Amino acid sequence: MLCQLRRLISSQVVFNNIYVQFKILKIRDITLICLITFVSFFLIGEVLARIFKEPIPMLVKSENEKLVYELNTHYEGINSFGMRDKEININEMKDLYKIAVIGDSHTYSMKVKKFEETFPYRLEEYLNQAMGKRIVKVLNFGVPGYNTAQELEVLKSKALMFQPNLIILQYCINDTHVCNYIQPKYKSLNSLIHKSKFLVRTWKNILYSPFGRRFLFEWIGSHFPDALLTQEGLVGTLRAAADDVLAHRPHPARTQDRVPRRYHYMLGKENWRMHIQTFAHLSQQKGISLLATGFIDEEEKAVFLSEGFDIYSFFEIFQGKDMRYYGYNPDNTASHFNANGCYLAAEALADYIQKQYVIPR
Repeated sequence: MLCQLRRLISSQVVFNNIYVQFKILKIRDITLICLITFVSFFLIGEVLARIFKEPIPMLVKSENEKLVYELNTHYEGINSFGMRDKEININEMKDLYKIAVIGDSHTYSMKVKKFEETFPYRLEEYLNQAMGKRIVKVLNFGVPGYNTAQELEVLKSKALMFQPNLIILQYCINDTHVCNYIQPKYKSLNSLIHKSKFLVRTWKNILYSPFGRRFLFEWIGSHFPDALLTQEGLVGTLRAAADDVLAHRPHPARTQDRVPRRYHYMLGKENWRMHIQTFAHLSQQKGISLLATGFIDEEEKAVFLSEGFDIYSFFEIFQGKDMRYYGYNPDNTASHFNANGCYLAAEALADYIQKQYVIPR
């Protein structure tokens, strides 16, 4: 009886050992299958992501950290100087009357498809037609999402080298906000993440989907802002807070609690006034005339006038007209002028410049 019991226990031990070994093998096989499936899925996705390339981005990160980002010279309609215009030769411009228009998406003319329809290009055309010959060159330094801090840096690093005779600075409500995109805090990590086209594209499709914008974007932006991927070297920014001024809500944040500390110098009216003051001082040192345009209210008008700017605002240009017909909805400050709006703004500015400024013939 004792021998039978021992044999039974021995058989049970053997059975248990076999069962354990089988279970280990099964877990290992399942793990291996899952791993192979995941790696295969990733590799296939990576290959497809590289075959089906994303469109060329309009914006790229700038080596100048004050600019943050610039227009992509490989994007359609952008010349080698990073301006929305045809190619230009500085040497051929030296005897021309040069006007530099510095601003954001309204100067860029976001809503028109061709650079020939932008308001800076049309301004050049109207002025030269009025003069009877091509003696004016208008330079379009507009970049979507720029604020006055960046526009001041455009003046320093780009516009002044063209030796303009007149600078038109275009104001918009977002000039006291952080810009549309910022550079990530951990640049090396951002660069590493972007080595995988598949992972980046998958995450962006989730993050910027209606679901992601509703349930993920705010939380991610508050806790892991570098995860607001847009393209290599650039991440998105939080919108204005829900309790902010209604007109500000479509634009990026303007309060310090929603913006990384390194970009606080861009925010608020006080910083904006200092940027305008520096902008005017640098221009006046070079003997350059200054004209402010854009959506300028009485408060901003007083600042511009105190710093020596002439003013001809969009509100004056479109006085008595329904701006919505021209593409801009006053109830939605993120809207933009269509081609008709750009033409009207350009024609009015051309007429104003002829009356107020002397353009040598």
